[in-house]
Amino acid sequence: MVKTKIAEQLFHGAEGYNCAQAILKTFQKEFEVDEQAIVAAARNGGGRAEGGLCGALYAAHQLLGDNPLQQKIDMDFIAKGSSVRCREIRTERRLSCKQCVSLAAQNLQGMLGT
Repeated sequence: MVKTKIAEQLFHGAEGYNCAQAILKTFQKEFEVDEQAIVAAARNGGGRAEGGLCGALYAAHQLLGDNPLQQKIDMDFIAKGSSVRCREIRTERRLSCKQCVSLAAQNLQGMLGT
């Protein structure tokens, strides 16, 4: 749960990270994410991620790469937020953006076994 709390604090925290950036920064050491990638992720928040994905989920996909665990996290987003797409999740109002960040962090932390 530690990573989940870190991600939640980073999201719109003092640094002003969006959802994608909060996930990348939270798992920066584990996935060897450089600062430039975190800065560049500013374009992937607020419904602007590729394919309309939730930015937090998009960042998780970026960290996982071509890994079958992506399906597990996608299914968790669908179960809890009704979709993997930002606008649909926000329209349904089942998850807030902060809860999406938390859900992505929780899934990544569980996959890492930490």
